[in-house]
Amino acid sequence: MPIKCIVIGQSTDSRRAVRLQLGIDLTKRFDAHLNVVCVGERPDYPAGMIGRAVSLAYLEEATEAAKQRIETVKLEVEAACASLPSWEWHGEEGAAEEIIANFAHLSDLVIVGQSPLTHPEGMVSLHISDYLVMSAGCPLLLVPKGWKVSPLGRRILIAWKNSKEAISAVRSSFPFLCDAEEVFILAAPTEKSETSPGSDLRDYLGYHGVNAKIYGATKGDGGEAILAAASDCGCDLIVMGAMGHSRWREMILGGATDHVMRHTTIPVVMRH
Repeated sequence: MPIKCIVIGQSTDSRRAVRLQLGIDLTKRFDAHLNVVCVGERPDYPAGMIGRAVSLAYLEEATEAAKQRIETVKLEVEAACASLPSWEWHGEEGAAEEIIANFAHLSDLVIVGQSPLTHPEGMVSLHISDYLVMSAGCPLLLVPKGWKVSPLGRRILIAWKNSKEAISAVRSSFPFLCDAEEVFILAAPTEKSETSPGSDLRDYLGYHGVNAKIYGATKGDGGEAILAAASDCGCDLIVMGAMGHSRWREMILGGATDHVMRHTTIPVVMRH
């Protein structure tokens, strides 16, 4: 399926310019429409604040400051997107993860920032990317914190396991895979010793004109193996299925999806 509608989950953080530029580059590359969704923050009362009048004054001041930050982002977006033939700004208020997910349901790709390195609040709270990879009706493109905008998808690693999540990620990534210079497959070991792990996907991709190479089979920790293979192959993009196990199990025990989301240094396309 072609990528014709892209969503960026934007905010006032210091990495917003990187996500925006990536979204603009991909919009031009795929001749797509771009939706930039920026959700306003809800002001919180600081600890120790006493008195109704003081509280109301603080709330008004915090609300105005939040509006000013959103307006700054909007002006940046308008200037950067001026050359795009099709794009829209969406300034919203409410729960960011739910609002962005609603836009993502009728999109072909949603771009968001990387999850925190550790889980806050006793490993219970979900970062927005954790939420979207589960609930968005389209693939998620995760942008790492230290990543600098550069050509994306020249060398791609597919973390492969014959599961619905993994094949959904592959099918969603065909626009990238068909343009890639090289595609590598890192496969999970199979129980069939007569079958080379990854050969099934290699054949499938070949039917679609993608000449992929089998890098090998995962050994040890899946998340570490995926990142190590991507580095060894000089890849600039990883494609993988997301969360084949229970999300709560992954949050407590770890897991390949969780590890990659928090430790990757190159963008990742994920699909649940």
